[in-house]
Amino acid sequence: MDYRDYITPSMQKKWFESVNNKFNYYFIIEFEGKQVGLINAKNFSYENGFGEGGIFIWDKDYINSFAAVFSTLCLLNFVFFKVKLCTLSHARILNDNDRAIHYNQLIGYKLAPGQDGIYNQLYELTLEDYIKNGHKLNKAAEQLNNGNGELIYTGTVSENNLDEINNLLRTKSS
Repeated sequence: MDYRDYITPSMQKKWFESVNNKFNYYFIIEFEGKQVGLINAKNFSYENGFGEGGIFIWDKDYINSFAAVFSTLCLLNFVFFKVKLCTLSHARILNDNDRAIHYNQLIGYKLAPGQDGIYNQLYELTLEDYIKNGHKLNKAAEQLNNGNGELIYTGTVSENNLDEINNLLRTKSS
């Protein structure tokens, strides 16, 4: 989310048309009954893993809440353990965003090779690192949720979903 220039309605429409496909997923973060942010996984590739993740909490009242942690865990648990399509996730983080760097490192993301000196740096998270680092966060989230750690997901079968996601949704509803 490093684009800082004015976005016209036609630019927004063109962007939406470019991401409205089975390789990009954008979700509104609803926390405590309120829409507080957005989380995404974009540019999925069978070769490179479940795309590039991003998160943005726009509601200032929720910046320091568990909304970001819970939504991140939900997305990563879904792509790594439910869909099981990949063993790698990516995130881009501006090198002066210490808070985001620290947050992603807690989850297990590591700076990708060749990123030193680049402003918008690429970080990688392997399934192994997520299992190792995410375990503590998942356990804490479960405790904060009164011992319920079940991942609940809903969705609609669509031509704009990967076949694997459609199959998962069909299996769940039958």
